[in-house]
Amino acid sequence: MTEQPNDIMLKKRPAAHHSSVAVASTTTEPNEDQLLFQRFLRGDDSAFMQMFDRHTHRLYLYCMKFVNDHERAEDLVHDIWERVIRLRGTEQQAPLLPLLYRIARNLCLNNIRDAKAHASLEAIPESRHPTTSIREMSQHEELVVQALPRLPIQQREVLILHAYSGYSFEEIAEMLGEQVGAVRTRAWRARAQLARLVAAMIEIDDAWMNNNNRSNEPNGSTEGIQEEEQ
Repeated sequence: MTEQPNDIMLKKRPAAHHSSVAVASTTTEPNEDQLLFQRFLRGDDSAFMQMFDRHTHRLYLYCMKFVNDHERAEDLVHDIWERVIRLRGTEQQAPLLPLLYRIARNLCLNNIRDAKAHASLEAIPESRHPTTSIREMSQHEELVVQALPRLPIQQREVLILHAYSGYSFEEIAEMLGEQVGAVRTRAWRARAQLARLVAAMIEIDDAWMNNNNRSNEPNGSTEGIQEEEQ
């Protein structure tokens, strides 16, 4: 008996990922992905499970770097695969990777837009803040996370897809419909801009610390004047 799409999703619900360090999945051949995709469209459940296993972790990492929330990233990955399942029984000529990327990108941008209408964390009582425990990041990692959203969206996407999701430049070029050289150049510019942002943030932190230290120093000249008046 053939399993229903919803049954597949229940079996293949993505597990939680709590490490802040991205682990690249094994690169797959585009032709092999396309064969699996076509088999799935014709009703092969095992092909769907193979696609799921190949790409779910990298899709999770992509979503996580956009929304910066584990549960929201997992929900987005689930939604991505639900969109794919709806294509079963239809004719699809588009390659799998660009299709997954387009769905993931649209869902992430919609999620970020919708989240802006909700209350910020500062407006939520501390007792209701998330308590999930994850590995403590270094100061540099924290600065990178803070600086990443400040990159232009085109640069940020390439950096996330390559550095965090583990896609090769060739795979990213296929997703975006661009030349590999153009993708490499954008990734280089993204890294350079990220380094400049982090350096500026470090400089601001250092300046604030110096000013704070000076403000805490005792004012010797004032004390001397007070002693003379006595």
